[in-house]
Amino acid sequence: MAKTRELLMTSTLAVGALVAATGCTSDPAVTAPTAAATGAPSAPATTATPAGSEQDSAEQAIVVRYLDAIAGGDTAAAWALLTPEAQQFYGAERTFAEYSPVDGTVTPDEASALVDADLTVAEGPEGAFTLVSATTDDLADAWIVRETADGLRVDDAGVPPTGDSLYEWDNPAAGAEDQTAGGAVYDTTAPASISFASPLSQDQTEPSVVGYPDTLWVFLDGQQLPSIQAVSAGSGKRFTTEIGESGGAGRGLTVVWQTGADSLGWRSSTVVL
Repeated sequence: MAKTRELLMTSTLAVGALVAATGCTSDPAVTAPTAAATGAPSAPATTATPAGSEQDSAEQAIVVRYLDAIAGGDTAAAWALLTPEAQQFYGAERTFAEYSPVDGTVTPDEASALVDADLTVAEGPEGAFTLVSATTDDLADAWIVRETADGLRVDDAGVPPTGDSLYEWDNPAAGAEDQTAGGAVYDTTAPASISFASPLSQDQTEPSVVGYPDTLWVFLDGQQLPSIQAVSAGSGKRFTTEIGESGGAGRGLTVVWQTGADSLGWRSSTVVL
């Protein structure tokens, strides 16, 4: 998710030496996501309506409630709208209250701006989730909405501050999220790219809460593009997608992935191009 704040992170990503090239060291054996997709999925219906309009879908409505709660500082209300998997990531509401403003989710100021933006809705692979996206001139974000035992909830876990396999955007060079004030620079002469560190490259015994995907689902300003597959990049993986030159206005590029075979959770990351 595109952000304008500095992430508190004590671990060092093991992706500095990632180079996208054929013939690199093959990826270590890891469990692949359970929702398989190859090539371009069938184009789902995509709609965009102003937030608060009568045409809002249930998914848009829950995102509006979530953003309103964060903008108003109502941590309890925002916490109640998270999926069980997102809540498990934080462990407790007080941890969510402490870390969510700085861990790559959404700040109160951003929520206040985005809640009034037009919300675009797109269906994920095989209906596994609905992606609700918002883009302004200088902000972009997207939220994964899934059906749970308690109804629709939002998958919006942050970036771990330490200890887990992480990812980072290479182009734009935004790190795990767009943490640079004013946005990271996007090189239009090269594909947009994001890298993942191998879980085997870090000293850990538990599965990564970030995951190590083989496939990313891609959305540009809420419009679904063909899914992309990973290529080997040193000890990790890199994904690239051709976006082309910007028309001047901000564009939100979102990638979505499943965190692993043992979790129903999904993650997304959005940067402004």
